Amino acid sequence: MTLHKIIYIIYNYNSIMANKTISLPPETYEKLRKEKRKGESFADLISRLLKKTKSRKKILEDLAGAFKEDDEWDTIIEEIYQERRRPARI
Repeated sequence: MTLHKIIYIIYNYNSIMANKTISLPPETYEKLRKEKRKGESFADLISRLLKKTKSRKKILEDLAGAFKEDDEWDTIIEEIYQERRRPARI
């Protein structure tokens, strides 16, 4: 039987306070606990980590197509394919 740590998360939904309980394996709980900043609740930590993930995704989306009009990228890809066509050295 695996022991789980329990984190209680309180959130405000339509001005009604509600508690949600999630069960985590001890390893996950410890990782989260180590990520927590001084005075930060688990709910604040999770919100911060989710925002961080969304901001990284946004940065990647902004970079999409950045090399679209760059011929250097085409040259790099062509060199990779040419290298793959060469016989293997034994």
